[in-house]
Amino acid sequence: MKIKRKHEMKVTLSIMVFVMTFVVTFVGAIINNGIQAGFFIKWIKSWGLAFVVALPVVFIIMPLIKRTISSYVSD
Repeated sequence: MKIKRKHEMKVTLSIMVFVMTFVVTFVGAIINNGIQAGFFIKWIKSWGLAFVVALPVVFIIMPLIKRTISSYVSD
């Protein structure tokens, strides 16, 4: 399956948010609670919430960041 060029950034950001929230919530859960009974269910719930929050945030913020950085970049 090929992804159209116009969707490349959306797919890339979605995968990045998926991986980052997955890792960060896992590490946070271990640091804060340790691995105990019910760990996996609690972690997956917190990861799901983090992903649902982070995905729209990154789609809103990324164009603003790109625009701001572009104004400081010269050839």
